[in-house]
Amino acid sequence: MIRSAFLTPLLVLVAGSTTAAELVVRDVRVGLDGRPLAYSFSLTSNAGQASGNDAFQSALALEAGGRWSYARAGDSVGLIVGADVMLDGWSNSGGGGMATTWVRASVGPGWAINDRWTAMAEVGMQYGFSGLKMPASATSPAFTATGAANGYDLRLGATWLASRQFGIGGHVGWLVTSHDVSGDNVHLTIKQSGWFVGIEAVWRFSDVPSRLE
Repeated sequence: MIRSAFLTPLLVLVAGSTTAAELVVRDVRVGLDGRPLAYSFSLTSNAGQASGNDAFQSALALEAGGRWSYARAGDSVGLIVGADVMLDGWSNSGGGGMATTWVRASVGPGWAINDRWTAMAEVGMQYGFSGLKMPASATSPAFTATGAANGYDLRLGATWLASRQFGIGGHVGWLVTSHDVSGDNVHLTIKQSGWFVGIEAVWRFSDVPSRLE
């Protein structure tokens, strides 16, 4: 009897805390991401064809975008859609590198763990414009090329709110991209795949839940 009298209010408290959170994501986000460094390439020119593998020395990406959740009133699990603009940059120690401007759309499930923590998974598709610059060397002249790029990624992330409106987030994911650039009668395809991590500042401009119908 004593054990039952103690456990009953405890179970009610735990059940209430686990069901109280409602998925409401109305976020604007700005963040920094890493990018894979290694790549494979195939080159076609008047002199013939070549292919191989190489790697950039460093990479950094700036992302800005938003997330919006769709969940029934009272539900802690629902769908989150997103849109981002991204600027990726890769560089080499000897100079030169590649930059890509992307637009990205994403969708995936979200879970409001509690009022401060939200977990989410995303699949994203992206399209962009790339510019490649390679400095002159003892065996080849300087090379500049531009062209289209596309890719997709899978992400797992979480957001923590320090207040009702402001917080921080982080994610880890797998990225696959392809860049098709041309210049000086040379066509070059650069393909990358690999892990990346990112951090972000979050502004939740509204935390008003869905209306009960």
